Amino acid sequence: MQITTPIVTMIARRSWCINEYGMDAMFLLEGAHKALLIDTGTGTFNVADLARQLTNKPVMVACTHGHVDHVGGIGFFDTVYLHEADFEAARTLSAETRKGYVRIMNSMSGGLYSVTEGDVVEFDKLPELKPLKEGDIIDLGGRKIVVYETPGHTPGGLSFLDVRERIIFTGDACNGNTLLSSSDRVKPRSGVDTLLATAEKLKSLEPYYDRNYNGHIGYAANLTCAPMPESINDDAIRVCKGILSGEIKGEPQEAAFGGNSNHAGYGAFGVRFDPAQIYEK
Repeated sequence: MQITTPIVTMIARRSWCINEYGMDAMFLLEGAHKALLIDTGTGTFNVADLARQLTNKPVMVACTHGHVDHVGGIGFFDTVYLHEADFEAARTLSAETRKGYVRIMNSMSGGLYSVTEGDVVEFDKLPELKPLKEGDIIDLGGRKIVVYETPGHTPGGLSFLDVRERIIFTGDACNGNTLLSSSDRVKPRSGVDTLLATAEKLKSLEPYYDRNYNGHIGYAANLTCAPMPESINDDAIRVCKGILSGEIKGEPQEAAFGGNSNHAGYGAFGVRFDPAQIYEK
């Protein structure tokens, strides 16, 4: 039997993970005065309606970065917060790109979900985009969320630290398959050195959080809702330093996202990168 609705899991007090059919994970955090929705998914269902079912507080929307599976549902809202460096990516995202992502992810999930490209909602207009930057604080009422810039995967990557619950939400900043690769369509915009700085920043913040959730909890056919392993930052630092020193070259990999690239990994961390960004100066 196929799964026909998004999977909603409570991960902390008044805090929910919303798994969009294995394609991405969004997070809804409620305070005394308002709620924060982190990311909007691909837009295969009305996430605004779902948020209203979970909370009666006004919902602020902020995205970790401007990729299809994180800003694909921004059209359900009037205002969305994002780093300015990713504004263009969010504004130029097409319905066809979103449908293509659904096709790829369906092939990876083995028919577990009922979602199809026909479920992608096409929007007449996009929301007003407002900027977030390092050090901004989102006060939900008795619950403060601190914004950190964590670029690499995209130039405008953001992470959100929930001070009360000691949870950080890092989008795709640093995970088991961090994409830095380029293709003929997408030129390199950031490199391994940028990713290393982000991993070191997330490492420095570890005293302030106990759990690190990325934007793909429950990815593809994996239905778990667990945070990333505690070693993720150390593993990322080790791999990035190895690539930059030339000790790690990576292995060529043809992949569904981002074109051909090299892959390198250790422990919980993996990265796909364009070797030209490292070795061809």
